[in-house]
Amino acid sequence: METTTSATPPPRRVRRGVILLGAVVLIGVAIAVAWWAAPVFTRARLESWVRAAGAGGPFVLLGLQALQILAAPIPGVFVPILAGVLYGPIVGPLLTIGGTLIGSAAAYWIGRSAGRAVAERFIGKPALDRAHDLLAGKRWMALALLFLIPFSPADSFCFISGIAGMGWGPFTAAVLLGRLPKDILISAGAALGWNQFGA
Repeated sequence: METTTSATPPPRRVRRGVILLGAVVLIGVAIAVAWWAAPVFTRARLESWVRAAGAGGPFVLLGLQALQILAAPIPGVFVPILAGVLYGPIVGPLLTIGGTLIGSAAAYWIGRSAGRAVAERFIGKPALDRAHDLLAGKRWMALALLFLIPFSPADSFCFISGIAGMGWGPFTAAVLLGRLPKDILISAGAALGWNQFGA
């Protein structure tokens, strides 16, 4: 009697590969953007902007990070990069973490309480459709992996998770394991790139 064996790769190896690849891509993108911006946005100019904001500068960045999750026109990758450039590889990622948690929780709550029609006003129908297709029928572990993919519609995933009725606990776990590491890598990578190439 013959037995058949499947040739599927071990799930842990696949997860590690996706995480490692995502981390390398994110750090590379963050460092490249910081390198590109360095000649234009000099340290002296950025420092003058921070001084103009005064003690409220970190809170402005935290609010922007939360707002970019809720409002489609604000470019999502720019705020963590700016936080890393302005506040370094420790404080920058911490500000990014705070804004990401606030914005992701707000997007989830909007999706869960107000439904798709209201969510579309924030993020747009095409982005929600794409996120829904990627997330449909998958569990929170899959959501964490989707958060790790560079340039995935992470903001839309937060709305869709609420609309689909995903529990608060699983959603929070997916954000902590998937979204936060990505944003931390972007911010820290930008800070390190700026320290290396900045004027």
